Amino acid sequence: MESLLTKEELLAAVKGTQIGSAECLFNDVQTDSRNVSADKPCMFVPLMGEFQNGHKYIPDVLKDGKKASVVLINKTEYQEKAAFYDELAASNSKVCFVLVENTLHALQDAAEAYVTKKCRNMILVSITGSSGKTTTKELMVSVAKAHFGDAGVAYTYGNLNSETGLPLSVFKIRGDEKIGIFEMGMNRVNEIGEISKVLKSRYGIITNIGTAHIGILGSRENIALEKRKSLAYIPSDGAAIVGAADDFADFCTEGLRGKVVKFGFDVPESVSGVHFIEDKGLFGTDFELDGLPVHLPLSGKYNYLNALSVIACAKEIGIPAADIKKGLENVATLSGRMEVCEATLRSGKKSILIKDCYNANLDSMMKVIDFCGELKNVGKKIFVLADMKELGAESKTSHKAIGNRISEVKPELVYLVGPEMKAAYDAVFAADDKINAKWFDYSSDTNFEKIAGDINLLAGENDVILLKGSHSMQLEKLVPLLCGTEGEVC
Repeated sequence: MESLLTKEELLAAVKGTQIGSAECLFNDVQTDSRNVSADKPCMFVPLMGEFQNGHKYIPDVLKDGKKASVVLINKTEYQEKAAFYDELAASNSKVCFVLVENTLHALQDAAEAYVTKKCRNMILVSITGSSGKTTTKELMVSVAKAHFGDAGVAYTYGNLNSETGLPLSVFKIRGDEKIGIFEMGMNRVNEIGEISKVLKSRYGIITNIGTAHIGILGSRENIALEKRKSLAYIPSDGAAIVGAADDFADFCTEGLRGKVVKFGFDVPESVSGVHFIEDKGLFGTDFELDGLPVHLPLSGKYNYLNALSVIACAKEIGIPAADIKKGLENVATLSGRMEVCEATLRSGKKSILIKDCYNANLDSMMKVIDFCGELKNVGKKIFVLADMKELGAESKTSHKAIGNRISEVKPELVYLVGPEMKAAYDAVFAADDKINAKWFDYSSDTNFEKIAGDINLLAGENDVILLKGSHSMQLEKLVPLLCGTEGEVC
């Protein structure tokens, strides 16, 4: 069995010092002790957080039933408890203990060394943006699989796109894949800078510069400053794919060594190869790509825009139109992200349910409200909207903007959930007190039961019910209350 990194490679990458002389053999990497199993030798990386010290779980990953073969330890932690760790190393003589300055940075440095070792012949693609990055990643993966085959594509593992998630994702690469497609998220300054250094992508997509995480970074300018770090390592034979209508597109690509490719509704067909045919509302979008008819099954103009970014990137890579078509048409809907389906309510009425409960920020909330507002040949429009998180000082202004947009779209019924949505409720009431809007101060089983009971009483055939909010607001709990068993819908 070959180790992901040899001892020499690991120690050099993390600038570490070994306790003892055990060999280094691991083909799995984990930061959560619960994920360390007896199935395969694992490098355990204990992380330090504001409220948690992962080092306390080191004894757990050394017990029977676990198979930690390499363990990283912060030097400061070791210095405080040297006798304890020396004894632990002595009693686990086959485990390679390595002292490092910072276990998070060591994880990233080890992952960077692994990418350098394994990915020399792979096409690496990064995807980031304020909204749409996960859907864009799934579209890109589907297109890549259509061209390279399932086994030829490595990609973000689950939702692991963060300072720890991306390194854990790249350790899943086995080296014989043709392309790697990785999503980059952020929750703090320079997080994308750190994980970009790990991946060093050849192609990079920035879906947009919006307001997600504005509470952390303070302004769209600061968000753009962070997102453009995803393009920092693109070589001269690579490309950055950015929105033609995005006001930060030129800023994000300033000083880029590779090619700049812009995507968007207004990019001419002579450049993009795309000819728009029809927005089919709930049933996706029809267009032509280099003369081939394509049906994108995902609903909404913003998903069509995500597809345009993938088309631009795929063309730069050299994927032919037939494979792009196949990949886009075969893409599966992501759970909790703009799922559209016919649902039979407990009342027996058949309604259209739109579930978009995984994440929410001002951009994505506005887009889905506009999408519902533009729907034709449907019944009543019923919105259940919950708080958008991580907006900081911008929260009240952003939620008020949602209320103003609701008053323009004029849905028949609106349920607003969470303390932040009070600003939206006040804006709706001030703009148009004829809109039937109700506000609930927090998400709870009791409030969800009230909302579901109300909707089941008032909703009719072909009505559209939209569920949209940040994941922590748990709007998905409404689905079984509305429809019975959740598995019967979508």
